[in-house]
Amino acid sequence: MVKKFFSISLAALALWLCAASAFAELTVERNEGEMFFPDEKNWVYHFTYAYPIIIGDDYTAALINDTYQMALDEMTNLVLPMFANTPDMRFDGKNEVNHDFAVTCSNDKLLSIVQFRSQSMGEETVYSLEPLTFDVSGMYAGETLTLRGVILIQAGVDPEQLEDVRAEDYPDIARIIRGSSDSISKALLPALYAMFQEHPQLMEAEKPSLEDFEIEFSPARDFAACPDGCSIAFYYPPMLASEGHWENTTVLLTPTEIEAILAASVAQSEAE
Repeated sequence: MVKKFFSISLAALALWLCAASAFAELTVERNEGEMFFPDEKNWVYHFTYAYPIIIGDDYTAALINDTYQMALDEMTNLVLPMFANTPDMRFDGKNEVNHDFAVTCSNDKLLSIVQFRSQSMGEETVYSLEPLTFDVSGMYAGETLTLRGVILIQAGVDPEQLEDVRAEDYPDIARIIRGSSDSISKALLPALYAMFQEHPQLMEAEKPSLEDFEIEFSPARDFAACPDGCSIAFYYPPMLASEGHWENTTVLLTPTEIEAILAASVAQSEAE
């Protein structure tokens, strides 16, 4: 069953570090393995994983690799050893944990990676996902970007200009530019709820209330860039999805479509 439940010399160095990884699509490979806890003979938790690893020795690759290495270290050095040695977390004694990932966008501006997780404990299987989008060549190279930042880049804004972009230069996305990730997320939530209600993969699924949906889903968190270079994918909450569709149930929106939703949200607020 599925249980409901991311000085001049210094300046020159910084410029060099950014330039080293700019304008190049990153190469992503799989760091795969399995581990048993507390040990292979008497295991209580079996962990199979595939984590992304960026090939290269530049600053951007190092930052992204650190993000995932720290997450893997937390699982193998803290979380699973603790679970395996906690009686209440042993369940039937044969618990399977799997972490995998998919690259949804990789170009000279953005790298989006969605990590898919499943954990079978006794009779229950818990699903979750974590999408992260990294700046590849801009002012935040190697760091994760906010929803607003990703929308702007997908709309054609130079990654180096995210902090200085002006609404008058991009009138088609002026509300996005003037907004924040939180305000954009708040406006998108009811619209995405309605879109997911009509999603072909969810037509037979039990429909959650807007309140339950809001508990499990946040547009500011559950998004990734699309390979078309202009769209953003929003992922349906795994806790609410049926087992067969939890990994790939998405709604795709372009920046202009998001701008239109923001405009409609403002109009509705003014009318109330």
